Amino acid sequence: MRIVVAAAAFAALLLAPGGQAANPVLVGKTGFHGAYRITLTFSDGRPVKTLPAGTYTLIVHDYSRIYNFALGSQTQNKRLLTTGIPWVGTRRYTLRLVRGSYAYACSAHYQTMNGTFTVR
Repeated sequence: MRIVVAAAAFAALLLAPGGQAANPVLVGKTGFHGAYRITLTFSDGRPVKTLPAGTYTLIVHDYSRIYNFALGSQTQNKRLLTTGIPWVGTRRYTLRLVRGSYAYACSAHYQTMNGTFTVR
C-alpha cells in the first residue's frame, strides 16, 4: 500500500497542473560568482548538445549586471529571448524548439561567452 501511495505522489510531482506531463527543464546560467562564463544544461547539470524537437521550460539565472543570456535560432536567424545586461535575477520561459541549429551567448561578450546546440 505504501509503495502505491509513494508512486502516486511521485507521479503527481512530475505532472503539471491539469494532469499533463511537465516540459523537460533546461537551465541557463551567466555570470555565476562573477565568472566570465555562460552555460546551458539539463536540470541534472549535463551540457545541452542535442535535443529532440519539442516544448521545453528554460530557467535562466543571470547573476551579473555586466552579462546577459540571449538565445536564438541560427537556422531561422531569429532571436528567441534575451535578458537585459543590467538585469540580475531568474526568469522562466516556455520554448517550442523545432529542428535546427541554436546559439546562446552574452550579448556584450559574444565572442567568448557562447555556445551552440542542435535540435533534431
